[in-house]
Amino acid sequence: MGEPLTAGLPPLASPPDHGVWALAAPVLGRLFKAFNRWFMLPAYRAGLGAWVSTPAGGWILVLRVRGRRTGIIRETPLNYLIEDGAAWVMAGFGQRTEWYRNLRADPAVELRLPGRRIAGTAEEVSDPATRARMIPRLVRATGLPGTMVVPSPWTTPDEAILDATAWVPLIRIRPRDGSALDAGPDDPGGRGWVWRQAVVAAATLAAWRLARRLVRGR
Repeated sequence: MGEPLTAGLPPLASPPDHGVWALAAPVLGRLFKAFNRWFMLPAYRAGLGAWVSTPAGGWILVLRVRGRRTGIIRETPLNYLIEDGAAWVMAGFGQRTEWYRNLRADPAVELRLPGRRIAGTAEEVSDPATRARMIPRLVRATGLPGTMVVPSPWTTPDEAILDATAWVPLIRIRPRDGSALDAGPDDPGGRGWVWRQAVVAAATLAAWRLARRLVRGR
């Protein structure tokens, strides 16, 4: 067991307890859980992690962390960035986020990134300057899901994004062996998605044309 993740950190602002967020959070949580369980995790386990990462849906890693009560390893797909030799993620449901609560008990984690696995150590980063530098970039890297934070992450000023995420923990995950984590072509900012999505588009078009021929041949 590692040291508690949040030891010595000041408390974050609290998530909204009224309005749209309070109403939507339980529903969104269930939707994300179902999507991750039935699509994202099976895709990653099948070696398709790089294929499900795009600018539209964001780049995805799988965080593996030990359950604080059961001791069972839990897997969660998350949007991420690689910067300063580390991976960065956010606990989108604030301090109620299950994987974040598990990290508070044991920050020793494993990351499944496209094409590789990394044993890492997680730490929460509360430094205002670091949050100001990383969070807007991380929100924009999530693609369309970032619109749940602000209506248009790509045109919204950094200050507005930071205000909207003041209650969201920012987590840095460094390789446990002390090495620097470098971004590859299938990580955020890379171009590996271009040829992969071209292949998907070509295969979809071929399947559509074949279906049309079969229908016409009846």
